[in-house]
Amino acid sequence: MVLESNIVYLEEEINNHQERLQLIERYLKDHPAVSVYKRKIHGSVYYYKKYWKDRKSVSEFLCRKEDEYRKGAKQIQEANKKRKIIKRQLQDIRQTLKALKKQLRIAKKAYKNV
Repeated sequence: MVLESNIVYLEEEINNHQERLQLIERYLKDHPAVSVYKRKIHGSVYYYKKYWKDRKSVSEFLCRKEDEYRKGAKQIQEANKKRKIIKRQLQDIRQTLKALKKQLRIAKKAYKNV
């Protein structure tokens, strides 16, 4: 009886972790890492943000003024920090999911032998 409830609990936990994994992967796909660079064209300075989308490098115009650049760069840095934290959570969830699957396999084997 205890093994049956343990198996059900492990299966529910695996499903919950897989859902979280999909949500995080979707978030990371929708929010790519962004970098900022500047170009000097005909004596004027232009700031661009660069990121990857659908396996292609995309550059978008950000601004021309230094103060606007600082505001935009600060927001981009915060977004990249958040993305880094979420990537670490993704790794933790993958490790936990691997351990749960191993526990489930062991529990099913023990239940089969009882």
